[in-house]
Amino acid sequence: MKKFIVINLLCVCSLPMMACLWYDTTNPYLFSMYEQQDFKNRVESICNDNWKAYLGSTEEYYWFNADDAIKAARKKGDVLMVSYLQNLKKYLNCVDIEQSKQYEWNYPTPKAISTQQRDLQTVRTYALSKTKTKLRSQHALLYMRCNMMLNRHQENIKFWEQTASKYIETVYKDMMKNIYAGALYKTGHTAEAGELFAEMDDYNSLMTIYYKKRSYQAISDQYKQNANAKVLPFLLQDFVNNAQEAEDAKTEGNLGGKLFIRDINQQESRQMQQFCEQVVREGKTTSPVMWKSAKAWLEYLSGKKQEALKDINAAMQLEGTQRMKDNARVLQFFITTATAKSSDKFDNYFATELSWLLSKQQESDGFFYRAMSRLSHQAIIPHYQDKPEQMLALMLITNNNEYDSYIDTMRVDRLEKFYSYTKNPAKKSFDKFLQSQIRINDSSYVELIGTKYMRLAQWDKAIEWLKKIPVTYYNSNRSWAYLYYSLMRRYDIEPWMKRQWLNISKADERNYQWTKNIKLVFCKEMQTLEGSLQLLQGKALEQRYYNLAIRYAQASIKGDCWWLLRDGQSAYDSVRVNETDFGAKAVELLQKTAMSKDKDLKLKALFAMGWQELYNATPGAKLWTSNEWNEQTGDFITLYHRQSPQFRAFQSLYNFITTTPGEAAYVTKCDDFAQFRKYYSKHK
Repeated sequence: MKKFIVINLLCVCSLPMMACLWYDTTNPYLFSMYEQQDFKNRVESICNDNWKAYLGSTEEYYWFNADDAIKAARKKGDVLMVSYLQNLKKYLNCVDIEQSKQYEWNYPTPKAISTQQRDLQTVRTYALSKTKTKLRSQHALLYMRCNMMLNRHQENIKFWEQTASKYIETVYKDMMKNIYAGALYKTGHTAEAGELFAEMDDYNSLMTIYYKKRSYQAISDQYKQNANAKVLPFLLQDFVNNAQEAEDAKTEGNLGGKLFIRDINQQESRQMQQFCEQVVREGKTTSPVMWKSAKAWLEYLSGKKQEALKDINAAMQLEGTQRMKDNARVLQFFITTATAKSSDKFDNYFATELSWLLSKQQESDGFFYRAMSRLSHQAIIPHYQDKPEQMLALMLITNNNEYDSYIDTMRVDRLEKFYSYTKNPAKKSFDKFLQSQIRINDSSYVELIGTKYMRLAQWDKAIEWLKKIPVTYYNSNRSWAYLYYSLMRRYDIEPWMKRQWLNISKADERNYQWTKNIKLVFCKEMQTLEGSLQLLQGKALEQRYYNLAIRYAQASIKGDCWWLLRDGQSAYDSVRVNETDFGAKAVELLQKTAMSKDKDLKLKALFAMGWQELYNATPGAKLWTSNEWNEQTGDFITLYHRQSPQFRAFQSLYNFITTTPGEAAYVTKCDDFAQFRKYYSKHK
């Protein structure tokens, strides 16, 4: 069908959707006391599988369509199914009208609403008449759906209790039970409805019922009514996770990427901690591990870390479901790691717990996978930050999303040391454990180390590492766009004279492949050019400076040959830590060239130093002019930065050409310099 068939028309749409920003966070909730198998997703999956089987569909991502199903039923000669589907389609049209009432700009007309009510009555009568056929469950569900939309909730309660509850167990019966729970809620039986929704894992409906009751007081009241109410894990989990959200917001703002957040203050958190201890002490609950764990995590979030450690250790001895015990173990792992001092004893404990958590990564609801992310970022990496090899190994093992960026920007000698750590036999048992858990691609690390030496312009070391990389590595491990750019651009072309623009859409017109290691060739060429500088003098030396400047400029982040130092390029790239600013290096060489007595070469160097891309990747650098927002005028204003390197370069070029007869065509055609000349001639 075009949308999931509405099961329970509770007012979910009225809930405020605060902080509904979906992206992969590194601070997921650590308190998860029950496996979240969402009711809607579960029944939708089963229904789609049923329809796929009926239609003989092999589509991986199937979406029900009533018209297609009707055609298939007619082809089978299945008269009863045809009539059922025709009425189901009519019901779905009524759902469309009901849902459009949520939007003022699309509110249905009185005629549409009248037709909807008439059709619902017709389908309701039809469905009830077919509840003794072979499709009785499907028709009974359709009957209850119509009652639900007609607000005939009492009739649904009666029908479920006297008839539908006795049907065989099917997904249709599950959905009828869900509608029954909704009817109980609509008729004032909130507690009974909540228990049923909790039993069915219908979190959307639970949130609808308890949205304004998610507090210490509401939880304590619910506990007093029934110490083992099925809704208590939902309410307690929601409370604890909101407390975590409030704590996370202190450092991250309100962009947590989670739904239905309410702020939990410290006073309410303390009340809940005391209440959790009371619940455990009274002994009425069958899940004391849940309550003790909640107290421990709230204590940790409140800064009482030693109390938290004591309580989570005690929680591990208490009873509850296996999921509750597993969650307590995750919390114990986090709190222990965050509070322990480095020692061999801790390392042994850590190895055991990490092995266990790794074995849980594929659990169906993804909790243990998400928990690993918070553990890695907030506990594991901080604990091992003074042991860089172990820290890097753990970033890799825990799938830390900062790992790639970290190794790409870290000092190359430290990356070399880590690579050696992964290759040499370990002496300590903990290091042996770490080595047993990591799998690395040797070529990727060797290539990265070589590239990092390129970024430092240490050509000898770069060659030492890159010569180990076969050409096939690049052809297999670089994108088609990368290969296209690297083969179609040259690093010996003056970028300030000619940009090597390419049409990326042509990259897949043929199979671009390296036949030689171009990066290694570049390194050897730079090694030769720089290595023989001391043998040159006069114009030959000045020309060599210029030729080197061309190559540094092209290989810079903003150059056409960025692929020499990067795997990809972004407009927001800038020079990073632990690497040489190739744009600045090019300027340094051009300054030496500009000392030449050869007027043509001097002019080229002065002109080249005005190329803005030499400065665009340098953090904090400014061009000769910029448009910036001015709060006082409420508009953009033009600023001129007379102390910027580009301004001084254009100033030198201006002074040179005004005292030298004739002007090169490339200078005349430069729009940026033309604007500078217009400004400078009036503001010298």
